[in-house]
Amino acid sequence: MSPKQLLTTILIVFSTLSFIKLMLLTHSASSSPARPGRSAWDAGGSGNGTAGAATDGLNAKEFALLRSVVAARAPCGLLVFGLSPQLLALAAVNDGQGAATAFVTDSAEDAASARRVLAGRGPGGSAAVHRTTYQDPAGEAWALLRRARASPVCGRPTGTVRKSGCRLALTSLPREVLDARWDVVVVDGPSGAGPGEPGRMGAIYTAAALARAAGGGAVDVAVHNMNRTVERWYAREYLCEDNLVAAKGRLWHFRVAAGGPPDAFCSTAPVQIL
Repeated sequence: MSPKQLLTTILIVFSTLSFIKLMLLTHSASSSPARPGRSAWDAGGSGNGTAGAATDGLNAKEFALLRSVVAARAPCGLLVFGLSPQLLALAAVNDGQGAATAFVTDSAEDAASARRVLAGRGPGGSAAVHRTTYQDPAGEAWALLRRARASPVCGRPTGTVRKSGCRLALTSLPREVLDARWDVVVVDGPSGAGPGEPGRMGAIYTAAALARAAGGGAVDVAVHNMNRTVERWYAREYLCEDNLVAAKGRLWHFRVAAGGPPDAFCSTAPVQIL
């Protein structure tokens, strides 16, 4: 056999072996059952339930504080900016006659998952889930705050938040959210994880505006991820350090009562931003 014939024979053998190996691998893959991926909802995880990059959920001590705030007011009006299996558990805490729970999320996937979970719990575990779109990324926080400080319409609201002319007010939310009286408001969404992600400026401002516009007793407002600059500045600007009653890790609990200056959110001067 000539060298050329020998080389041809070797190539044919290797090609045949490669083809047989490929067939075996294909058969093995097709006969093995597929393993579907598990979302945070399947695993009972604690993602923040927002579109885009997710931040970590509340740790055990933070969730214990938040749960105690809701339990102390239940049955009550509970509004939550953010949606995850962890946050959805608050609906069961806020149980009893007259309780009303609403979640606001920018994620269609999380909204659908939450509705399936709630439907499986039956009438006793019902809660409303609302979709919204957050227009402003976290990177625009400082420019928005400077404009809000210079705009009279962004001062303390005197009427329904739905009619606010302030850009920070989430006026696209449904009337059943903006016209309701909430006893507890939780801000753990949207993501706000980076400058290009939806920021929580509007959620914090709207929570403060709803609390100030509400008649009657004090409103408890809890803000998560207070280790981040945007959350810290906006909470101090609109929820006020004078109203801070408890903190655990990255979760701060404010109690916003009636009274105070008629045209401002806080009695103290605004925090200077350099």
